[in-house]
Amino acid sequence: MGSQSKPLILEKKPKPQAVVKDWISELPDAVLCHILSFLPTKLAVRTSILSTRWKNIWWASVLNQDFDDEYDPWIERDDSFSMFVDRVLSFRDSADIHKFRLCCSGVEDFSRIDGWIRTAIDCNAVEFDLRVHSESDYQIFELPESFFMSKTLVVLKLNSDCLRYVPPKSGCFPSLKFLHVTVDYPDDESMEKFFSCCPVLEDLTIDGVVGHDADVYISAPELKTLRLSLRGEDCSPQNSFSINAPKLEKLDVREGRLSNYIVKNAKSLVKAIVNLYSHDSCLQLDFSKLSSALLAGISNVKYLSLSAHSLKACSVPAFDNLSELKLVLHNCYDWELLTELLKRSPNLEYLVLEHNEGACTIYSEDEEYSEDEEYSAEYFNHEWNTPETVPVCLSAHLKSITISGFKGDSDEMEAAKYLLEKGKVLNKVTIYAGDLLCRREELDKELELIQRGSRTCRVEFF
Repeated sequence: MGSQSKPLILEKKPKPQAVVKDWISELPDAVLCHILSFLPTKLAVRTSILSTRWKNIWWASVLNQDFDDEYDPWIERDDSFSMFVDRVLSFRDSADIHKFRLCCSGVEDFSRIDGWIRTAIDCNAVEFDLRVHSESDYQIFELPESFFMSKTLVVLKLNSDCLRYVPPKSGCFPSLKFLHVTVDYPDDESMEKFFSCCPVLEDLTIDGVVGHDADVYISAPELKTLRLSLRGEDCSPQNSFSINAPKLEKLDVREGRLSNYIVKNAKSLVKAIVNLYSHDSCLQLDFSKLSSALLAGISNVKYLSLSAHSLKACSVPAFDNLSELKLVLHNCYDWELLTELLKRSPNLEYLVLEHNEGACTIYSEDEEYSEDEEYSAEYFNHEWNTPETVPVCLSAHLKSITISGFKGDSDEMEAAKYLLEKGKVLNKVTIYAGDLLCRREELDKELELIQRGSRTCRVEFF
């Protein structure tokens, strides 16, 4: 027999393994540094174990430092957080810090916090976010003088229940433009000195709890934006804020219990937001007087957003420059306020009405009806009363009306009809009806029957 040929066996060669390229390591140092700056310091510092290059990048180049002890009072206190902050800051030598954030509630040794702040200031920090809290009502932390004298600090956020502000008499914060302070029963004198020692401050936010008879004076020659969002105790005495800011352009006031506001030199004021969110503010003594004083101080604005459960029409001054008005209507709202604002805003061009269904009941069924509650009942008026005279803005200037939260109640329909009838230059009325879209055809027909003041006016439902 002839020899048989052996079958040809093809060996399968293994596929070459794909080479995983380390794209991250090829990034420039500046990009890696930028990525690390978004991480809390506790996480970012761990990258230093990857290689010598990462270690050098971290210690020499990362500009942001973010320390948070995440303190839990139920866990036994230890010194690991303080040791970590000490170590990180000591390794940086004199490298600059752009943003420094320190949040600690479990550090009892304030001298250490003082040292960390001094180090950040010595490293030319530009942004500073300091949140220091103490379990003791008697521990007071006084900021170091170098903190106030920093020439590089531009943005500052402070949130503490134990800070005392004692700035030097001169040379404070020569570059500070943005300041956000969260207060907790502050000391009036130190607060007043603090807010008045910022010569180039442009943006100031004050929020928190004001429980005492506070009397705060804010004087800032370059201030453009001021936000006040304050809570107080119902039984606390009346607080007072005096504002002297000749370049102020925007004022935002949010309070449950209205303070006494004295606004001086407000000729540059363009935009104001007033939110008096407490439904029982009508029971506050001198509420009408206080609201009148606040609105009179901002009467020069071109834009006004106003939300108040119990503001009376008699509190409204003349708004001769007002071109845009947003009015939040609560379910215990007096329509007379809207008509009064229309009368006193002859140049109004844009009107937004927003319905808010917040609760307005001041007493429960189990509580005894008092004289104060009987007094407050006059605020709960849902009826629409047609003004005797047509406001000038409706005849000559009002171009656009937006109504949100429209429910289709009889008083709302009467108000909408009146605005459509008297709006001689209206271009557009937009109604956000929400759940009432099923009644859109019915509402359309009802509004179509109105003889509109402007032939070019369009009504749109959403």
